[in-house]
Amino acid sequence: MSDKRPELAWFAKADADLELARRALGPDRPLSDMACFHAQQCAEKYLKGYLVAHDIPFRFVHELGYLINLCADLDPALADLRPAAVTLNPYVATVRYPSEAAPEPNIEKAQEAIQLAQQIATYVVAFE
Repeated sequence: MSDKRPELAWFAKADADLELARRALGPDRPLSDMACFHAQQCAEKYLKGYLVAHDIPFRFVHELGYLINLCADLDPALADLRPAAVTLNPYVATVRYPSEAAPEPNIEKAQEAIQLAQQIATYVVAFE
């Protein structure tokens, strides 16, 4: 791995997503759908940053399960993140567009999404 540590740029972008997720639940006009979307994006970027740190190539997809599998190939303990990924994964698409099939997440779901994204971030950094 080079001295530059390119994964840090991924983690910085992920942290910005997490900050946006938190701000989206501000008191004036909570935007729970956007909080969920940015929580998913945070998790995705942390997982991709982990892969970058270990020079593991990956497809540029939004599928958290796929990314978890690649990460778990390096360290099987990272498979513990699979339940969080399963919960967060749908938010990449379902909240970006109006849909009758997928109801808007409520504030409790958004708070859960933020918590799960933080869990993934903390876990990845501990194993990085």
